[in-house]
Amino acid sequence: MNELITRCAGSFIPRSAADFIGNNIIERQSGDQTGARLVAQQIEKAVRLSEKNGRTPLKFLFNGKPGIGKSELVKFLSHLIHVDKWSTTKLNGTQCKIEKIEDIAANLHYTNLFGEWRMLWIDEADEIPRVAQVRFLTLLDDLPYGVVVVCTSNCKLEDFENRFQTRFQAFELAPPPPEEIEKFLKRICPELNGSSAQIATFACGNVRQALLDAQGALQQCA
Repeated sequence: MNELITRCAGSFIPRSAADFIGNNIIERQSGDQTGARLVAQQIEKAVRLSEKNGRTPLKFLFNGKPGIGKSELVKFLSHLIHVDKWSTTKLNGTQCKIEKIEDIAANLHYTNLFGEWRMLWIDEADEIPRVAQVRFLTLLDDLPYGVVVVCTSNCKLEDFENRFQTRFQAFELAPPPPEEIEKFLKRICPELNGSSAQIATFACGNVRQALLDAQGALQQCA
């Protein structure tokens, strides 16, 4: 079995913007959708600028359909700023009660013993209770240096209140077209032969699903 497919479908961590696919921008009335590779390039620029200015706080909001790169962008950001599990707090939005937000706010100002950066990652951020979300806005306004806050969600960007989304560098991710997924599969797994086009088409923009389907196809051939 192709080793890279196994890593991509499981624990593969993108190391550069080139590891992503999605060079497309989809124009919509409510705001543009941006491909994952273009977003990764913006993350690189934001990190460089922040570190040049003494690690000013970074705040990102990634929205979009499942499997198009939101979590991988967070992992890529983690790689860029060299944070590990000891410097990362990952929560689901349903866990973010008012008491939890208060606790996080109190602890963010302590010195990090495991590196220069610390990260707060809230998945399904649209599930943060309303009262806690209001308190969370104040936390975002008072972030100390060396802190990154990332929120991810399957909702559309327009589903968030304006006062929430405007506190972040917000990106609504566009699903990559089938031809780009097909090209990606052919590059990392030429053993698929003619199956790449079919897998890419049925994935409907879900890169994670395409990788898992490719892995399944390889297992059948093994």
